Amino acid sequence: MCQEGSSQCQAMATEMKMESRPRTRHGCYFSLAFSIGSMGLACGSLWQIPNTTDRITLQRGLFLTSLGFIYFISLTDFCNKYLVETKRGQQFRRKYRLMMSDVLEITNKLVSAIQASFSFLVGLIVCKSTCAKSFVYASHFLMEAYGWFGTAYFMYDIWSMYKVHTQKIADKLHQLRLTKSQLLSNGHGGKSYYDARTDTETCNGEGNVGGNNNGSVPGTPHEICDYDGACVQIPKDGRWDFLKYVLTHPVMMIHHVFIGTFGLLVVTYIRGGGHCIYSYMFMMEFSTPFVSLRSILSTMRLKDSPAYIANGLLMLATFFVCRVCMWPYVMWRYSMAIDAVSIWSAMSGLPRGCLISIAILFLPQLYWFYLMVLGALKVFLPKQRLGHSTSIPKSTVTAKSMPTTNIANGISKT
Repeated sequence: MCQEGSSQCQAMATEMKMESRPRTRHGCYFSLAFSIGSMGLACGSLWQIPNTTDRITLQRGLFLTSLGFIYFISLTDFCNKYLVETKRGQQFRRKYRLMMSDVLEITNKLVSAIQASFSFLVGLIVCKSTCAKSFVYASHFLMEAYGWFGTAYFMYDIWSMYKVHTQKIADKLHQLRLTKSQLLSNGHGGKSYYDARTDTETCNGEGNVGGNNNGSVPGTPHEICDYDGACVQIPKDGRWDFLKYVLTHPVMMIHHVFIGTFGLLVVTYIRGGGHCIYSYMFMMEFSTPFVSLRSILSTMRLKDSPAYIANGLLMLATFFVCRVCMWPYVMWRYSMAIDAVSIWSAMSGLPRGCLISIAILFLPQLYWFYLMVLGALKVFLPKQRLGHSTSIPKSTVTAKSMPTTNIANGISKT
């Protein structure tokens, strides 16, 4: 039964839930067909454009945005169903001990990597086609087309991240309850807030149990510590309000809304021209697949693998080149194109709105690169290991139950 560790209970509960769910083996392939079909329609609609300098009409642009929503949503649905409902997907989940939130996280990063690859490919094609003609004024219909299509991704991704976030909380609370039950069955811990709860919590987060991510007991029954470190409130039914999620993640929301609206539509359709410059912005996405793969390997608990370290180095190098060095290079090319005395004189002649847009795009890249450097230093520099005493028996802290160790520590002190 569930005597070897809370993680085994978690696996058994997940397995039982999966067995009770009706399996539709071919359901994921319908989603894949929708995804491929929408991409085919998008490419087919562009095949009729005779000249590379033609503009994308409003009707065609809205059609491409609609296809973009269908593509990214159906692609996400395919990945989720493949990992949850197919035999190979379930084997993969068991091998790497993946909870439902891990599945959603992996899917989110896969779709992000695919979108980034499309963006880089479009940027590369437009750069080769337009930069040789005019660095400032040349245009290409593919830039505008993907501006419309890619807008759907950034709007979709906000909802996708919200679903990942709520599922992480649900799984964390589920782990917390299982660990608490294991400790009580072994004679550890006393009466607490959780003892009065009924056994109604499931992996979908619809239970009423509250708890903090750091393992401490919440100050109020429905308070939980956000993954970003801020304390927020969860309604009694255990579901997050989407508006609260948006308000508690302002940096990510501003980034997605800005890129999805102004960054793609305004600079490619409303303004027109200058697509050589904007192609470099699209090629900044070259580093995103490495960022996504790093997150996937971390979710699979492969941080100590050579693949994780090698990918981390590639991520650091590509992020530095494509996101940190890219903007100074583009501004240098721009100053050369307008025969400016220096980069600073070229930038001073830009409209204030343009300078604000550059700051919104460039400054977060510096911050994220700073965090990546700190992470790399932690990997390659010697770590200071501090001994911590704990009252949890060794049978509870196994390799499979490592993610719940901090939670168990907090509970054992209550």
